[in-house]
Amino acid sequence: FFYMCDPIIYVLLGLAVGYIGGFAGIGGGPFLVSFLVLYCGMSQLVAQGNILTMMLGPMSLLGVMSLYQYVKTQWLNIVVGVICYCICSYFGAIFAFYIGETDLKYYFAVLLIIIALMQFRSYLRKNAKEPHKEHISVYWIGVLAAVTGILGGMFGIGAGVLMVPILIGVFKLKKEYARALSLAILIPPVSYGAFIKYNNVNPVDWQLVGILFGTYFIANFFGARMGSKISGKAFTLIYGLILLSIAIIYLV
Repeated sequence: FFYMCDPIIYVLLGLAVGYIGGFAGIGGGPFLVSFLVLYCGMSQLVAQGNILTMMLGPMSLLGVMSLYQYVKTQWLNIVVGVICYCICSYFGAIFAFYIGETDLKYYFAVLLIIIALMQFRSYLRKNAKEPHKEHISVYWIGVLAAVTGILGGMFGIGAGVLMVPILIGVFKLKKEYARALSLAILIPPVSYGAFIKYNNVNPVDWQLVGILFGTYFIANFFGARMGSKISGKAFTLIYGLILLSIAIIYLV
């Protein structure tokens, strides 16, 4: 299925999503999975397996390096988040195959809508006080990482797409600390548990994975630097609209 799209398309996709991922502190999984399914014609499960395999590498390393001052105070939370996410991603993958291809696409669309609504809520809170915390309880990180690990294994997404808005909106963590924590959790092979299940059923395309990882890795650094310099308010609205549009295409 690699040649369903020209390789240059995968290069451009990796660069674009890598930049967005670094900018917003997310892994970019929803964009990658939906593009492979809707544009390249892959099955939902095959696309998710390939993207979760891509996440085995240190895809956010350069982004974390640019945010290291915010990472170095959160090592315990990062370690706990990695362990909980990795273990629970395996169970998420089991759920994905139990649900099946057709229903999984429907639930994936619902997830995108939920994420989009979270972005809209953040955008509309113009007069809300800015998050002020620089640290949250390690126990809450364990719970949050476990939940996002299950959803990540089910839908082929990384930690950040759910973790960052929750850390900022619910736990009032400052934006840079939330982005740094999310990106740092993605450095180790946190999706290894899910990878085992997906690869056993549908062997991954390592050439595709290599192209997406390499391009994402390079672009992630520049996105993270830009995200530290400018407000993410406008991006939040655009990000939510894009996710909502993808969900509508899935449902229609």
